[in-house]
Amino acid sequence: MDDRSTVVDMEASRPVTAGPLLVNSEDVRPSSVDSYSVAGVPYAPFSITPENGTVAAGKILSLCIKFSPLDVNDYEARLICSIPNLEPGAHGPVIGVRARSLMPYCHFELEDSDYLRTARRNLELPGPGGLPAGTTLDPNTRVIEFKTVGVGVKCRKQFSIINPTNQNYTYQWTCRDLPNSKKISEFTCLTSHGSISSGKKSDILFEFVSSSLNLVESFWKFEIPEQNIVLPFLLVGQANDPSIAFDRSHLNFRCVLIEHKSVETITMTNEESEAFEFSFDEASCQLASFTAQLVIKPKQGIIQPKSRLPVEIHFSPKLEKEVNFNIVCNVKRKTFPLTLNVKAEGFSMNSLVLCEDSSGIKKEMSNISTNTIKFGHVEINEKAVQNISILNLGKFSFDYAWELKDQASSTVSSPHGTVFISPQSGSVGQGENVTCLLSFLPPRMMTLRNCELLLRIAHGPTYSMQLQGVGILPGIHFSFVNYNFGASFVYHPGMPTRSTVLKLTNNDSKNISVECISAPNVWLHHNFEAVVIAPHQSHDVTFTFYPREPIRYKETVTFEINGLSRQTVEFVGQGAEMKVEIADARQKVVKYGALRVGSTLKKVVPIVNNSLAPVTFRLSLNPTSAALQEPGVVKFTPTEDITLQPKGGTTKVEVTISPKSRITHFTEEVQLECAGVYQTLFIITGSCQGMEIALNADSVPFGAVVLKSSSSRQLVMTNSGDIGARFKWDVSHLGPHFSISPTDGYISSGMEVMFDVVFHPQEISADIRIDNLTCQIEGGNPLKLVITGTCVGIPPMKEICHFSTSVRQKETRNLQLANHTNLAWNLRPIIDGEQWRGPEAIHVPPQTTKTYELTYHPLTMTLEGKKHTGSIFFPLPDGTGLMFNLSGTAEPPKPNEKINRDVPCKTTYTEMLRVQNWLKKPQRFRAKIENVRSDKFDQSLTIKGLDYIDVPGLSTKDYKLVFHALKECQPQIKVTFTNEQTSEYQYFELYFRAIRPGVISSVQLSTPIRQSKQHTLMLENPLNNAVTFSASCNIPEIQIPSQLSVPALSEGAFTFEFFPLKVGTTQGKLEFSSTDLGLYIYDLEAKATPAGPERALHFKTCLGTSQTLYAKFLNYTKHKTDYTCKVDHSDYHVDKSIAATSAPISGTEVSVEVTYEPSCVGESQANLTASSPLGGDYSFPIFGVCTLPKPQGPFTIKSGSSVNITFRNVFGQTTAYTFQVDNPLFHVAKPSENIRAHKEYRIIVGFDGNDGPSKAPVMGKLTVSCAHSAGSTGATQWVYYLKGVTPDGK
Repeated sequence: MDDRSTVVDMEASRPVTAGPLLVNSEDVRPSSVDSYSVAGVPYAPFSITPENGTVAAGKILSLCIKFSPLDVNDYEARLICSIPNLEPGAHGPVIGVRARSLMPYCHFELEDSDYLRTARRNLELPGPGGLPAGTTLDPNTRVIEFKTVGVGVKCRKQFSIINPTNQNYTYQWTCRDLPNSKKISEFTCLTSHGSISSGKKSDILFEFVSSSLNLVESFWKFEIPEQNIVLPFLLVGQANDPSIAFDRSHLNFRCVLIEHKSVETITMTNEESEAFEFSFDEASCQLASFTAQLVIKPKQGIIQPKSRLPVEIHFSPKLEKEVNFNIVCNVKRKTFPLTLNVKAEGFSMNSLVLCEDSSGIKKEMSNISTNTIKFGHVEINEKAVQNISILNLGKFSFDYAWELKDQASSTVSSPHGTVFISPQSGSVGQGENVTCLLSFLPPRMMTLRNCELLLRIAHGPTYSMQLQGVGILPGIHFSFVNYNFGASFVYHPGMPTRSTVLKLTNNDSKNISVECISAPNVWLHHNFEAVVIAPHQSHDVTFTFYPREPIRYKETVTFEINGLSRQTVEFVGQGAEMKVEIADARQKVVKYGALRVGSTLKKVVPIVNNSLAPVTFRLSLNPTSAALQEPGVVKFTPTEDITLQPKGGTTKVEVTISPKSRITHFTEEVQLECAGVYQTLFIITGSCQGMEIALNADSVPFGAVVLKSSSSRQLVMTNSGDIGARFKWDVSHLGPHFSISPTDGYISSGMEVMFDVVFHPQEISADIRIDNLTCQIEGGNPLKLVITGTCVGIPPMKEICHFSTSVRQKETRNLQLANHTNLAWNLRPIIDGEQWRGPEAIHVPPQTTKTYELTYHPLTMTLEGKKHTGSIFFPLPDGTGLMFNLSGTAEPPKPNEKINRDVPCKTTYTEMLRVQNWLKKPQRFRAKIENVRSDKFDQSLTIKGLDYIDVPGLSTKDYKLVFHALKECQPQIKVTFTNEQTSEYQYFELYFRAIRPGVISSVQLSTPIRQSKQHTLMLENPLNNAVTFSASCNIPEIQIPSQLSVPALSEGAFTFEFFPLKVGTTQGKLEFSSTDLGLYIYDLEAKATPAGPERALHFKTCLGTSQTLYAKFLNYTKHKTDYTCKVDHSDYHVDKSIAATSAPISGTEVSVEVTYEPSCVGESQANLTASSPLGGDYSFPIFGVCTLPKPQGPFTIKSGSSVNITFRNVFGQTTAYTFQVDNPLFHVAKPSENIRAHKEYRIIVGFDGNDGPSKAPVMGKLTVSCAHSAGSTGATQWVYYLKGVTPDGK
């Protein structure tokens, strides 16, 4: 059978009138009323509990019916039970109820007690009048309960007696307890008798004075003699010990350092609703021997109701021992005092300090007197060490620290930088040993006195140590520490040098190592290597002076001794130029004029030494003219070594010239030779006039000439002498084959005469020659000439071989030589024309055809309409020959080289052009740089080189062409090198491509996120006009101005800003572009470091409530974004995502709502993080303080109604809660409930109404508690104050 749910309704069949409870059932007087109403309001005097519920299958439910009449009358009612899940047609039970109310003789306005009804009374207590225990009490016994907190407390109860009759009567209270002379009764009736008028009431006052914590009963009777009414009363007194206690029963200070104070705090808790006085027993706070005591603050006072009072306990030990206190705290009205057991132990720092010197001898340091530590004699920069050991002989670790004091003394050097202790501080564990290193390192000669070293043991003794020591120099002697080389000539290889020897002597009794840490340089050289010098031994070091310039030299050479100290030696010297000069500057050039052959001329030249040093030298003259090199032509004295003193030493030089033949104008140098160095002193010039006539060639070869034809050659006679002369050829020796013209004449000085020599052979001959053809010269030696030629027969006509090529380029043609004979040909071709070249000989086997390679290599261009002509003749063994006529055209040259180069902008590039000289003599070329594509160069383009270049004969030389472009371009350059005398030229074609420039430099920026970092770059404008730069950067966090204008020939400052939003390092490019100057590229490394936390949020609320604050920050992202919010603590709650709109440069404010709903009492910390892929990360520290729940209310409830009080489970798990009210006029629907985590529950609290005639508000309290909560050692309670209101008329 299913469970049944029942609802009971009550119907009243007739009205009732409420009346007081019948006191005596013997005499009752019913009265009749017409309806069930009070003050016109219908009511039912019956009630049933429970009013609804569920009856499980097979179970029995007991119901309680209560009759509460408000008037004297007879009452009838029906109890109707509604059961909704009965079978169809079935009805619930209906029970009829009848009752009668009676009017009493007196009415007590006294709160009803369930002391007897609920069997709370102990049956072992005696009955009234000394009746034995277990005696049944009169069921009409009324109970008056007294409750007190503490012993000796008075408690009074006052109530009223109403006389509802129409007669006056008297009353009397009588105690029915057995008299006890040893015990004073706890109960007293202060109004033991009196009278009550009809319809009036009288106040009754009882007093209870508690004497113990036991429950006390007293039996009394109430009598109305006129009506013979007796009513028994039971007075019950209960004294409860005040709920005041310490939060702990014992306290342990553990170990406390002697003479140091330790403070602990305990808490005194008052759970009562009234204040209590307390005081601590002074004697319990100190030991009997007064060796230790406790100080308590406060010693006495008042603890307020429902409060907690902190009490400080101070302990400062004087001896190293354990102590035990039993503190007594007397609380007024409390039966027994509060006690607290306190334990503590005093201890001291027990240390031992030992000092060990270099010989291993240990010495114990005293903390009472001053200790002395002696280092003895220590070499400068040598370290003397002593070990100081610190031993911990106590029970606990201690810290130590060293302190060095320099006591004032005029004869003492400051020890700072001289004395060192390591480590300077530290900690020594129990039973451990720490060694400190004390070092004395004198940097110079010094005496260490009055230097105090202190060792301070934390909370322990202090050790004082006086340090003594002497810093001494090493025992090595330097023969000098300063040396002056004096003035020396600037050194050249081969010159004598100046040297000195430094002697190092060891005067000590031990070996000394010496090392030179100064390396030799170009002007001061030494060969010193590290050496160990034995005692009383020496070592020599040679220093050599090599002055390189005429300046004063100064060098400090440092020697390191024993690797500790250093000794410096200073060297100075003066470099001097060799200034041996002519005393009279006008004789710098000695002129001999025009001499005659056979004459003699002597010149005297005085010379002076203006140098800073003496000089020894020898004079020398090496004439370049062959005539001057003949013996006896040039003589000079003195010929031996000459020594001149510095600053004015003089001597005379005699030079004599006696020419023996014509000497052209000469210029010769008389040089000073000193140690391989040559210096020109003076110059001699002059000439010797005479005749000098010569031919440009000693022979004229004609080669092969066809019979009956002629060939001519030119011969040049040159008179390079000073005198003209007549000439005449001996034509008688020419014969029929040769002729020359002119045959005689006059040739002046410096002139040339052209002779035409003609070969016109008259007969075929392989060798026609004239040897030693003579030309007579007037007054001079005759000239000789050899003329040769070959006469061949007329060869068959051949076509002309035509050649065409660019000047200085080669073109080769093949000539076919056919040998139809049976003899081999060994031919030696004869080439006429300097532009053609070929093999000197060729072998043609019989009956074969051989190819002869002829090369046309013109060195000069042919003029328009003209060609180079020539011929090649192959004389054959049979006396015939093969003749080829040659014709060549030399076109303008082709470029020496076509060069293509890619050059980054803003980079200077040098191109080396190899210029050729095709002649045997030097040539000077003028360089011309042209822009092929335009008339002039752009101002952003620079191409330059030298105007001229000299190239030696038959060689090449590099020409430096400098190219620099500011912006990207592709110029085509032509560089022409022209010989201005011959108009021959060569040129280069260059194709430059100025490409995108490389990185100029790198810029590194670093700043925390959301903080600005500025950087300035200087951009130079080298042009004569203003330029405008536009800027761009591929790093979004870089904020840059779009343009910058820079005036002509100046610099502009370009400032940009790095404003990152996210942590990280970004690599990028910063580019500046200009139409005039091109592109400037910078590498940019922007590093964003994490920012500090934002402003912290501080929460403070009580358990069970929540608090909301807003975390605000500035969003700088330029795009709409969402921030993801996270909190690393479950007590704090935020939205998962917060939307942020696009922000201007100054940023927009974003608020994040943070709710703190604590789940435990105490302090908590958390961190809120707001993250966005665009806006970066923000961090907010959060601090929360949760206190115990505070009472809430009051919640007003009208009589007969209820309210819903919302309660939230703040814990992270389902928790069982109980609901209790402290006033029976209030009730809750359910006494307990399991509430899920972080869910709300509505507690239904009802108010039954005030039963008495007073309609004053009724106060109550709802307590919600759970067994245990996080962060609390006991149960946690939430208190809600209730206020019951009964409207008038009810």
